[in-house]
Amino acid sequence: MQTAKEAMLAILKGEKADFIPEPYSVIKDVVFPGERFIDLENFDPYGTGPDAWGVMWTNQGPNPMIDGNTVAKDFRLFDDVEEWKDHVKFPPVDFMPLEQIFGGMCHGMGVNPEEHVVSCLLLSGAFERVNQMVGFENALCAFYECPDEMKELLNAIADYKIKCIELAHKYLKPDMIHMHDDWGTNDNMFFSPEIWREFIKPIEKRYADKIHELGMIYMHHSCGYIQQIIPDLVEVGVDAINPMMISNDIDALMAEYGDKITFCGGMDNQKMEAPDATEEMIREEIRKGIDKYINKGRFLPYIIPIKEYTFGIWIDEVNKYGRQVELK
Repeated sequence: MQTAKEAMLAILKGEKADFIPEPYSVIKDVVFPGERFIDLENFDPYGTGPDAWGVMWTNQGPNPMIDGNTVAKDFRLFDDVEEWKDHVKFPPVDFMPLEQIFGGMCHGMGVNPEEHVVSCLLLSGAFERVNQMVGFENALCAFYECPDEMKELLNAIADYKIKCIELAHKYLKPDMIHMHDDWGTNDNMFFSPEIWREFIKPIEKRYADKIHELGMIYMHHSCGYIQQIIPDLVEVGVDAINPMMISNDIDALMAEYGDKITFCGGMDNQKMEAPDATEEMIREEIRKGIDKYINKGRFLPYIIPIKEYTFGIWIDEVNKYGRQVELK
């Protein structure tokens, strides 16, 4: 019988697993420093402060994993992407004591490389970082109003992220890089697939090539409907995509690409997080999702939790049911 880490790595690589492990119990996301506001000495669960880029963030609650944080209301670091070179200051990662930072984070999180899939979580991918600095509307308009400058900025951010990937590999030695960059609403993408292919796809190829060159797995996170670009993510070499919300036609995608990329998701987040959702309803939805997609391709049940109550039930049910189902 495989260990939970061995089973998880098998699923992420498209190999045979003995059972379905619960992802949050096995994958330990160690956040690359600088992308969010954190003040450990004077922690205010609803406080506002700057990240290493100068973007102001407001905490949404005391549990960062569940409550998260958001760019402070009405914040703009600057407005015009054409002027990005005058305003964007890249965090000086070469001067960070990354070995000590990663070591402290792993100790605090109880990370054990023998038992856990160690993942470096790189928040705020290229498009997210642009819209965090200039605002969502300005970021979207920049694709049309100043495409050359937008490409320059996106690629400059990608250069920085690749440096982060190399440093994470050196000092954290993760099994996986987990990159965040949201591209979708509940029923469509923020921009056309053609815009994504022109501006963002080349960046994704650069990430995938570097991650694989260093012997790591590439998991990409994008919420929402991104069905149109799944063939492109397969083409550039993304190994796993999450959270694959059910607004996407997961059945059709798994039939076409289920042997080429691991789909992490397949759960009705909104139903599970509804105010009237009972424990049994949540457990039933988890079992239903697992039953629907196992043995149809590379699949891992996955949600983005927003309630501690739901999250606790999720962990318990996937840990139990994932060992009961028969994998072929």
